[in-house]
Amino acid sequence: MAIREIRETINATGQTDANGLVQFQKRINLTKGLAHTINHIDFFDDGALGATNSSADFSYQVWLTNYPIVITDDVFHSGSMRMGPMAGDDNVLYKAHSLLYGAKGVKTFQEFPNQFLGSQPTFEFYTPTLYFTVAVQSDNVSVTIGPTINMSLYLAIEESKTDAVEYGIGILREFSENQAMLRRKNGLRMERSRIIGAMPMWQIGGIRPEIMTSTTNAGFGNDWFLNQAGYGAAESMSDATDIRVGLQAAREMVAFGDAFGTATVNVPDWFKQITKDFPGLEAGPLRPQWPPIKHEDNGNVIML
Repeated sequence: MAIREIRETINATGQTDANGLVQFQKRINLTKGLAHTINHIDFFDDGALGATNSSADFSYQVWLTNYPIVITDDVFHSGSMRMGPMAGDDNVLYKAHSLLYGAKGVKTFQEFPNQFLGSQPTFEFYTPTLYFTVAVQSDNVSVTIGPTINMSLYLAIEESKTDAVEYGIGILREFSENQAMLRRKNGLRMERSRIIGAMPMWQIGGIRPEIMTSTTNAGFGNDWFLNQAGYGAAESMSDATDIRVGLQAAREMVAFGDAFGTATVNVPDWFKQITKDFPGLEAGPLRPQWPPIKHEDNGNVIML
C-alpha cells in the first residue's frame, strides 16, 4: 500500500450562458489495476467566487467523481438553477456548493464529506480516473463571473493491490452506476394516512390497554414472578402443561384496540416473554434422548 498525494486547481474565466450556467472540468489520471481509498480530502475557494450582477442569486457547485458530471433537470435552490448528482450518489466522492442570495447579500457554504469525515478514510473505488468539476450558475440571467474562477483541491489517496477479479467487478459496478445517474429517482412519496395505517398503534394514540395479572392465576402457572409472601415462604411450583396453557392464552389474537392476551383469564401478552429462554416450555417437551444416527454405506445420514 502507498499513499499518493494530489493537488489540483481550476483557474479559468468565463461568462454564464443564456440559461445562467457555465461549467469547468479537469480530469485526473490514477494508476490502473489498483484499489483506491480516499484518506484525506480538502477543497479551497481561492478567489471567493462571486458575480458582478449582485441582484441575482448566484451559486457554484463542486464535485469530485469517477466520471464526468452532467447537470440534470433537478432544481437547485430556485429559478433556472440546476444540480448534478447528489452527495449521497455512489459515484460522488466529494461535493460542495455555495449559494449567494443576491438581494440579501447572504452567502452559504456546505460540503460532503464534512471537515471531520474528510480528514479520515472515506470512500473506496477502482476506476482509475477522477473528474474535478465546477458548475457556476445564476438565477435566470447571464452574468460575468468575476474576475476568475480559482479553486484548489487536495487529495491523499491510499493505493493498494487487488486481484483481477475484484478490480474488474469494481470497474463494472462503478460504470453501471454511472450509466443510470440521469435516470436515478428514489424515495417514495408517502401520505400520512398510509404511514399511520401501517402502524396500528399510532391510530389509537400509541398505547393499548393492558391486562393486569397476579400470582393466583390458578391453572395457568401460579408463580410467573417472585411471590412476596415473606422471608422463607415457599414458592409453589407450576406444572409445565399449565404453563403452556398460559402461553397459548398470551398468544391469542384480539380485536383492534383491545389489550393483547386473554382478558377473561387475566393472562397478558408478556407471559410468553418469560419462557422464551426455555425451549421445553416455549415449543413443547424435549426428547430425553436424540434418536441414534445411522449412515448409508456412502456416508449419507439415514432419516429414521
